[in-house]
Amino acid sequence: MKSIFMNTIAYSMFLLMFVSCKKDETQVVAGNGTAPTLTVNTQSIILDEINADETALNFTWTASSFGFKAGVSYAVELDLGGNNFKSPKEVAGGAQLNREFTVADLNSLINQLGMTPGVSAELEVRVKASISDKYAPAYSNVIKLQVTPYLVEISYPSLYVPGSFQGWDPATAPKISSVEDNGIYEGYIYLKDAENTFKFTSAPNWDNVNYGESSPGKLNEGGGENITIKGAGYYLLKVDTKKLTYSAVKTTWGIIGDATGSWDADTPLTYDAVSGNWTITKNLSAGAFKFRGNADWDMNFGDNKPADGKLKSNGENIPIAAAGSYRVTLKLSTPGNYSYSIEKL
Repeated sequence: MKSIFMNTIAYSMFLLMFVSCKKDETQVVAGNGTAPTLTVNTQSIILDEINADETALNFTWTASSFGFKAGVSYAVELDLGGNNFKSPKEVAGGAQLNREFTVADLNSLINQLGMTPGVSAELEVRVKASISDKYAPAYSNVIKLQVTPYLVEISYPSLYVPGSFQGWDPATAPKISSVEDNGIYEGYIYLKDAENTFKFTSAPNWDNVNYGESSPGKLNEGGGENITIKGAGYYLLKVDTKKLTYSAVKTTWGIIGDATGSWDADTPLTYDAVSGNWTITKNLSAGAFKFRGNADWDMNFGDNKPADGKLKSNGENIPIAAAGSYRVTLKLSTPGNYSYSIEKL
C-alpha cells in the first residue's frame, strides 16, 4: 500500500514537472529586433531663420518587433556624414512612428554637431529601436541629407542709427554694436541717398541718450547737430561713446585668393539692397580665398579656426575643396554677427 502511495506521489510530481516544462516551452524570449525602415519628406534643405517655427523635416518609420509583446521605444540619431554615428545627437521619439523637426530645432542640432553655417553639408540620420538596456537595439537604414544651416545671432549692446535715409524712426533703424561691451561700436549701414543725415540713439526711441555732432568726427552726448554724409554707399560706422568720436568709411567688397584666380587682384562682389548682402556667382578653383574691403588688406575677413562660418577680421583663409561654380555671399548687415555662405551650384 505504501509503495502504491509513493508511486502515485512520484507520478504526480513527474506530471507537474512535465506540465511546467511545457509551459516554459511556450514562453517567448526576446531576440534581435527587426530593423525599422526610415523615410523622410525631403533629402535637401536650406534652413532660414525667417521660417524658424515651420517644419523642416518629417521622418517616418515602420515598427520594430523583438519577438514578444513589449513596449518599443524609438529615437532619431543624427550625425555628420562619414562619422559613422560615433557621436550622434539623439532625439527621443517614444513609441511614435514619426518625428518632425522645426527649422529652429534642426538648426540647433546640426550647429551642435559642428556644421558650418551657410555651407551645405551631409547629414546622416537613422532610427534606433530598443526595449531595454539588456537587449541590443535595432537600427534602421541610414538616410543621407544635404542640409545648409544658418548662423544663430548673438545680441550685443547696440546704438541705433535713425536718419533721413529711413524716415528718422529709431524703432526701425539699423544698429551698430559693441561686441566687447566697452563703449566702442561698429556696424555696416547702406545709406541710399546723395545726402544722408542721421544721429545715434542708445535705445530704439528718442527718450534716452542721443548723440549728434559737435564738430566733424566729434559727438555731442544729449543732442548736437545732425551728422551729414554725402554720397550713397555702404558705410562702416564706428562710435566711441567714451571719447565721443565717430567715423564713417564708404566700402566696396571683393574676394581674393588662389581660388578666385589670384592673391594679387580682387574679384568684386555686388551689393543687393533687398537682402543687404554682397554676392557673386563665379567659377572657383580648389584653394582658398578671403573677403577684402576697398581692395586693402587693412580691411579683410577670414574664418575662425576651426571654421564655423563666422567672419573674423584678419582671420584664416576660407577653403574651397573642389573646383566648380559657386554662389558666395558676404553678410555684414547684422553687427557683431558677420558671416558668409558658399553654395555650390
